[in-house]
Amino acid sequence: MEVFGNDLYNIIIFILIAVFGVLVGKIVDRIIRNYLKRIINKTKTKFDDILLDAIDLPIIVLVVTIFFYFGLRFLTLPDYLFKIINESVKVVVILCATYFAVKFLDGVFEHYLIPLTERTETELDEHIIKPLKKVVKILTIILGLLTALSSVGYDITALLAGLGVGGLAVALAMQDTIKNFIAGILILIDKPFSLGHWVKVKGAEGIVEEIGIRSTRIRTFDHTLITIPNSELLDSAIENLTVRDRRRVLTTIGLTYDTPVEKIEKAKEIVKTILEEHPATLPPYRVHFKEYGDWSLNLRVEYFIRNMGFDYYLNAIDEINLKIKKEFEKEGIEMAFPTYTVYLNKDN
Repeated sequence: MEVFGNDLYNIIIFILIAVFGVLVGKIVDRIIRNYLKRIINKTKTKFDDILLDAIDLPIIVLVVTIFFYFGLRFLTLPDYLFKIINESVKVVVILCATYFAVKFLDGVFEHYLIPLTERTETELDEHIIKPLKKVVKILTIILGLLTALSSVGYDITALLAGLGVGGLAVALAMQDTIKNFIAGILILIDKPFSLGHWVKVKGAEGIVEEIGIRSTRIRTFDHTLITIPNSELLDSAIENLTVRDRRRVLTTIGLTYDTPVEKIEKAKEIVKTILEEHPATLPPYRVHFKEYGDWSLNLRVEYFIRNMGFDYYLNAIDEINLKIKKEFEKEGIEMAFPTYTVYLNKDN
């Protein structure tokens, strides 16, 4: 008895070999999952885990393919069909190799390169390595697909030429993205600010939450998230408030117009003494009788507070202001508030 020009005996052998190949594949999968992974998990190195995880699926597919291809040898098939089968096997082998390369490189990045960059002090490698991982993965897949097409006789020269023209068009369309990417690299190298810094830039003020390859995100103090393209940041004046070692305080204390000169001098002495004795302040301490205001004699007071956080800054000002108020009250020095004196001329 013949089926499609093949004896029933040969067809049965082919089916048995194919089924046996699937069973061997399942056995290999069971060995890898239940035995080899258990042994490898006990080792200290991660390299064998990466290797086994990458080779798991490809080796099973290759085992089944080999048995299937070997079983076909028992069948009588047209030459064109054998050619298609041979080319298909080549494609399967190349795709398995591509899958292995992608998984292996992915594991190397995840277990070695990314943790290594997280331990370094610079932020540059940490921001570059993750985009680089995606680029390497995409290039590996493209290389695998081109190799598979070439193996079956497809002329990839025309395809590469088309990709070159298309790549030029994409590059032109993505010139802003490329510009922002380069600007992001320059920001990470120059480091005008880092994650968590308090900055003022382009009318935005807040904490730097993320420095990306295309843009930087700043969380304002009312919790609005502002995204600024890196190229715009690079061309802007950036005020980094975090890197200051001190914060300037400039204020005016107004005394009433009937304050005698002696008490003005005393007021200046009190303020300067309080500033010099407070542990949060830093020189220079400037206390001067600056001007005759509309309703007060104005003392210009300037000093600095150690930069140990915004709450520390506010608490220090609070303590200093309360102390000044308390000492002025002891000395009978009155602070002014907006007042006007109106003179009425009564004609007789």
